[in-house]
Amino acid sequence: MTRLMLMWPLGLVLVAARMEIPAVTLPVFIALDAVYIGAVVALLRRLDAGRHGTATALAVSGPGLFAFVGFTGPPTAADPGLMMFNTGALLVVAIWLLVVATVLATSSRMLDSGIVAGLMLMVIGTGIYVVNLLARFAVVLSGAADQQASAEGTAWVAYEYLRGLDGTPDFVTYLLVWLDLLQLGYVATVYVCFAAVARGLRIRGSVPERVGRVVERAGFVLAAAIMLGVVLAIVLPRDLDLVPAWAAFVASIPFMTTLLPSMLGAAMLATNADARSRAAAAAVR
Repeated sequence: MTRLMLMWPLGLVLVAARMEIPAVTLPVFIALDAVYIGAVVALLRRLDAGRHGTATALAVSGPGLFAFVGFTGPPTAADPGLMMFNTGALLVVAIWLLVVATVLATSSRMLDSGIVAGLMLMVIGTGIYVVNLLARFAVVLSGAADQQASAEGTAWVAYEYLRGLDGTPDFVTYLLVWLDLLQLGYVATVYVCFAAVARGLRIRGSVPERVGRVVERAGFVLAAAIMLGVVLAIVLPRDLDLVPAWAAFVASIPFMTTLLPSMLGAAMLATNADARSRAAAAAVR
């Protein structure tokens, strides 16, 4: 379980290296990515992931996203083709997570008021996030990519616009801020939903008690970090608003939506593998 969970931070390091280190060229990334994918597949096979589709779908959400988005580098309208590739990957993962969360939430002995509320929030959040992602395609298709690229440095990063932008914004800047605010709301709903799912899985015995509690608490803490970060960045004086603005920015980066699902998926697979081992041992006796 621990090794599979480690694939999420390793994937993050891989993508960060591709985006920030010039020496990690596309050929180098492809080689590293192949090793990364091979390691994930090997770990899944050891846990007999093929028997448990829902758990596997959760476990691979993070590694799968990292394996693809690393090809694009930093998503920016300065390179519309790569930005659309990145946007397509995020769209697939958003729908993927909603479908898997729905399957888990509606499964037997898990459908309580907390999970229903969390799932409803995520349905709303995913809907507005899909609007965000489709708007990115619209920007490119309408020929406004250059205008977006010139505004991305401030209008597309929460640690800038939450603190207040100088001057009078043009329409593209205004649009990008609104779209990014939609993203902040979406990521927060994913955290809340999977916190509720983690609670249900823990009570059901599908994940270890400790892992379930950690994921549940982490979901609410991360959602609070976004909401409080937004509020404090807006209301605090200029010299005190940087830390909450950065907290909201980091907690709302799209790939963060796969952190809790990946942990839950790995824990479910490990729990199932342990149960099979115990059953086999009992049969031998």
